[in-house]
Amino acid sequence: MARGSARTRLVTTLTACLASALAAGAIVLAVLDRSGGHDHADHAHLDTASGLLVTNRPSLRMCVEAGSGAERGAVRADLLAGLDRARADPNWAGAYGRARLAPSTVLEFGCPAPRLPDRAGRTALAGPGLTADPSAYRVWVYVLDEPTADRILGAGQPADVATAELMREGPSLWPVSTALLIRQSRLGDPTTVGRLLRTALGLTRAESNELP
Repeated sequence: MARGSARTRLVTTLTACLASALAAGAIVLAVLDRSGGHDHADHAHLDTASGLLVTNRPSLRMCVEAGSGAERGAVRADLLAGLDRARADPNWAGAYGRARLAPSTVLEFGCPAPRLPDRAGRTALAGPGLTADPSAYRVWVYVLDEPTADRILGAGQPADVATAELMREGPSLWPVSTALLIRQSRLGDPTTVGRLLRTALGLTRAESNELP
């Protein structure tokens, strides 16, 4: 029963993300579509039974974009502490219980095609957008310095989530990677980081008024 509930919650959360992506139709059509219109039967497919969302991801991995002023060791430690909090979520086992997770490989600095939006919001894209071959990274973390955070998130706003990658499955577009845009000064609070990662990982629905 708990497993069915977790799967239902995951699909509901993914559907909510899809609604945001479809609302961004004009933006989605403007991003690079690497599929070229070809048949990709041998490529990844959508997998709503897993929190990883696509079939080509055997393990949970997140890429990190951190500015030159960020100390990588501290960023890694703060994100791993937040991930430990996120793993305590009751929906974790249903969404990610079968995914491999190793502290040494779950975080990798440098995302394959980073792209910051002009402004955060429901229709924002923070990554390559539409692709036929999703990356290994379920979450793209952008650690923002104060001026960049003020410009993208808004003055005083700590964080937001956006879509990093989408893929086409049949006639529909589905978000398959989430971007977490977070002010560097908020990384030291594992409770806050854990709450944000739960949202980015699809364990809770993204509600802007609930972000810390």
